[in-house]
Amino acid sequence: MELLEQCRKWNENKEYQKLIDALENISADERTPEMDSELAKAYIAIADIGEREPYEEGSALPRFEKNFRERTQEAWAAFAGIEGELRAIMEADKLRERSEEIIEKCSGALELALSSPAFELGFNGEKYELILSAEGSRAGLFPLVYFQCHAPASVREHWNILVGRQPSAEFSLRSGPDEIRPEDVQVWVEQQEDGRLSLTLCCEKILPLQQENVERAWWLLSTLTDQVLGEVNFIAHIGGVDLIDAPKKGPVAFPAVSLEKLPQMLKSLGLTDYRDGADFLENSYITYELDPVKDPDADWRLDVYTGSNRLPVLINEYMSAQSDMMNEYHKDGIVAGFLCYPLNGFEGGNRAEQILQFRDTLQDAIQKHAGEGAVTFLGGATGLYYGYLDFIAWDLLAVLDAARAFFADTDLTWSGFHVFRRDVGAVRLWEQEKEPEVDPETGSLLSAQNIETLGSFQDEISGYFGQMLCWLEDFIEQGVQEGKFTQRQVHQDLQIALWYSFACNNLDEYRYYCKAADWMKDSEKNAVGCAMWYYRYSVALMYCGRLEEALNYAEKGIQEEPGYPWIWLQAGKLRSHFGDKAGALEAVAHGLALEPDDYEFLTLKKEIENGAPLEQMEYHWINPDADQTLQQGLDENADDKQRSISCITVNKEGLERFWMIFGPKPEQYTPNAPFTQFPYRINDHPVDLVFQMNEGGMSKLNTDWLEQLKGWIQDGQWLEREHPDGRAARLDTVLVGLDYHIGLLYKLTDEDVYFQIFLNPDGTEQEGTFWSSEEKSKPELYTEEEMSAVEKHIKRFFGEFDHVFHELVSPDIHVDICVITPSEERDYYSLVTMGMGAHRMNVPEELAEYRLERAELAIALPPDWKLDEESMKEEKWYWPIGLLKVLARLPAASDTWLGFGHTMDKQSPFAKDTKLCASLLTGPQGVEDGCEVCILPNGETVNFYQVIPLYRDEMEYKLEHNADALIEKMAEVSFVVQPERPNCLHNLSIF
Repeated sequence: MELLEQCRKWNENKEYQKLIDALENISADERTPEMDSELAKAYIAIADIGEREPYEEGSALPRFEKNFRERTQEAWAAFAGIEGELRAIMEADKLRERSEEIIEKCSGALELALSSPAFELGFNGEKYELILSAEGSRAGLFPLVYFQCHAPASVREHWNILVGRQPSAEFSLRSGPDEIRPEDVQVWVEQQEDGRLSLTLCCEKILPLQQENVERAWWLLSTLTDQVLGEVNFIAHIGGVDLIDAPKKGPVAFPAVSLEKLPQMLKSLGLTDYRDGADFLENSYITYELDPVKDPDADWRLDVYTGSNRLPVLINEYMSAQSDMMNEYHKDGIVAGFLCYPLNGFEGGNRAEQILQFRDTLQDAIQKHAGEGAVTFLGGATGLYYGYLDFIAWDLLAVLDAARAFFADTDLTWSGFHVFRRDVGAVRLWEQEKEPEVDPETGSLLSAQNIETLGSFQDEISGYFGQMLCWLEDFIEQGVQEGKFTQRQVHQDLQIALWYSFACNNLDEYRYYCKAADWMKDSEKNAVGCAMWYYRYSVALMYCGRLEEALNYAEKGIQEEPGYPWIWLQAGKLRSHFGDKAGALEAVAHGLALEPDDYEFLTLKKEIENGAPLEQMEYHWINPDADQTLQQGLDENADDKQRSISCITVNKEGLERFWMIFGPKPEQYTPNAPFTQFPYRINDHPVDLVFQMNEGGMSKLNTDWLEQLKGWIQDGQWLEREHPDGRAARLDTVLVGLDYHIGLLYKLTDEDVYFQIFLNPDGTEQEGTFWSSEEKSKPELYTEEEMSAVEKHIKRFFGEFDHVFHELVSPDIHVDICVITPSEERDYYSLVTMGMGAHRMNVPEELAEYRLERAELAIALPPDWKLDEESMKEEKWYWPIGLLKVLARLPAASDTWLGFGHTMDKQSPFAKDTKLCASLLTGPQGVEDGCEVCILPNGETVNFYQVIPLYRDEMEYKLEHNADALIEKMAEVSFVVQPERPNCLHNLSIF
């Protein structure tokens, strides 16, 4: 596996340290931008604040546990949970005897976001007030304003959230026996070069303290000034405060005034009266000019000659190689940094205008892609060689992903990211890609032979679309690993987009429609004149519930290629849905002109005329005979079809019923992304509820079942669980599928390890299904040489095979099943696993000499057993295949082993037409001697076993006696599966 792909898997599986260890051994110059991105994710995920250095040596990537965006959400959620109690206490505490309790409760919530919150609580006669203080720091205003802006509506209903202590002319302080009031202080004002004011203060009452402790005296008068002006005005307009012990003499720019008159003086000077931090920050840009260093290899930003910024302390500290402000931000999961990119492509008389316009476009793109909650822009700068965009990232990864996506669509040769620290390096976000090798015949990364292979997965009315998608994804993964092309180039390839969407759309499940919709957008610029592309994209959007976009792309497709009939079919459905009946019928007419008497168009025409809803229009199969079976209620796949169309539109009444059960709808509610997710509390323990569908699908879930689900969740039976090895864990996430199956994701209490179990719709656990983040990210596989040896062994002893049940999803081992058809010599099917033996089982040490670590399984089926694709959807035909897969996975999933004489108890019949419910492993049956063991090229052995299904009492007999005793009883039982065979313990012969 390519290192980059392995890194992505490590991040997905939360194996962060493995990733860090691998990439830290590679120099920064040798790492690709994609590698740096994965390293950033790992750093941010693994670090604990206060326990590790905030930055890895030589890297610009910060380490913290949670970003400020996440911390803010958690803090407001906590505050919302206690604010009612706070109001009640404040209302009742007339004598202010419970102030410490109030402060403690409020601090506990705010500290989830702000490491050292400073605040005041009050009531203004109408609403309660939470006033957040930056304690005189301009830099401290930015996170407070962000925090203020993200207060939920439920909090704002009762509270005013303010940033900055408000002006108070009545404020006073005490110095010993004396009360110091604003009118007791004289102030002399001087204007600084930057437009701010320098204050000189003199107060006779404080002179004794000033002589004993000048710092204490300075703090007292500065605090008094802050209160008189208001905190934000003090930060905005006051550049310095000095104390003197006697009134000034001689000429001064402005006559002295008492401190209580200072606000009026500021107003007379034309300075804005700021009452809230947000107003000031919006108008706080400061322009600057520097002498640039004329060396393109100098440190970043040394080439800057002009710029503007709302937080100049960052520029100053960066240029002087200091990091105090960055360290303070890091405590709260905040990152201040800049994007850098070359300017050598900007030319002409309006070059400066081009540079500024590019920076604005970059800023808008990041804002749109990452969202307003991810970033606050500070300004930018222009250098001799490079351009810079400055920002504070509340969610750094979202910002970098957005920036990378933008730069990838430009003509720039590279771009980078750097924090405002001189002691670390930069992260490369983007480097121009080399042109891939395109097949001259197809104009695609796919060759003619590749396209022929893809076409072989379908026939006239059906296809193996899962295999088609699997083949395509393998082709892409291998090509990227070999450096033939990049992921971006793959996404822009028109032919790949057409085949990818064709496979996904025909799999006819919500998650695959989402995959198609996500994939298609990047290839739009290459889809000129190709209505097929617009048709497939529109269909995917429609099944994702994005109906306005779907209609838009259907109409665009008509403009691009009006001769493609099926774009008219799609437009007709969507026009009808949006009330354009005449336009819908016109689309049908165009379609019938291109495809006379076509069944789909004729059916659609009737439904448009009858005012059928969109989901009814989609409840069809293309093949007329298959569709008639569906409409008559005789199609076994009707439930699957209903699920696929359920996500197209939202049933408003159904959604209201949903929230009557799980509501009220929380502030942290994320719908259609592509799944729907929100937090939920079980016995005061927060978990995430994830409905693996959009709101449309969620609105059509059965209400009675949802009530039952809520009961299961709330009774706490799922809250605590042990890992199979005994480690304690707590529920983290509940996942709910459109088919009512449930996944429970647990996190170990003492480790950053997750595991998942899977439940049936009735709440019972599925057998043989278990996932853990500790498992290998890729399935265990034979080497090519080992696979060749196993394949030859199967063909030699069991027979030649042309058909294999290929596995599409392989979480642990990749288990294919070879199908050897009946012959004159063996009048039965032999199904043999190929892949189980890639995993070395945990065999007891005392049996090590027998070399039993690897195994494959076989089962024999009657010659009339149905193994076609349609029959495999029925339990009565599929269960032997399912049994092989469960047994093959059992050793890897449970860290155990299987061998001769072992049994497996399903505890319920394999299918409705049989009472067989367990299985026994014996030596291979009906084959030549030597079949039992396959010797691999490295000398290891793979043992082959026959699977014999058992009845309940046969299983119990074996447990009471032993395998040999049962095998002796079964001497007259055929090893070929017979669902209704006589029980060997009932003294009946089957012959």
